[in-house]
Amino acid sequence: KQWYQRRVAITAGTNANKNPDLEQCDYPTKRSLKDRKFVQVTHSRNVSGFFGDYSLYHCTLHTVGGKVISNEKRYSDFVSLRESLVKSFSFPPSALPDFPQKKVIGKFKEDFISQRRQGLEDFMNSVYLKYSQDINTFIEMWLTSCKN
Repeated sequence: KQWYQRRVAITAGTNANKNPDLEQCDYPTKRSLKDRKFVQVTHSRNVSGFFGDYSLYHCTLHTVGGKVISNEKRYSDFVSLRESLVKSFSFPPSALPDFPQKKVIGKFKEDFISQRRQGLEDFMNSVYLKYSQDINTFIEMWLTSCKN
């Protein structure tokens, strides 16, 4: 959470050194944002569809070159991404980070949505920051694909 606050402060152009809460953050700040890659799952919205209600999560990917890719994805899209990573790159499922659980009852409660959103963001950052350029390209293509 602190590294995210630091990033927000940098992105907004504020001086993070003036905020004592952000001062303690050990996230590197000397490089420009173009030199960093990270993923944010910033918010969600509930949708009523023909086959039922679901949540869309707004996912934004920041590449090393400063390119920004954004799209909305369903929870099931993230599950499909994880399954595709296991299948396409021969990952044992245990090699990938934890993934937020599926829930049938109470899936639209604000606290559950918030926890799931954070879990999806943690999963995406773990994979995007840890693995090779081939996997990063795969994730970028997944995010730009439209299925909703």
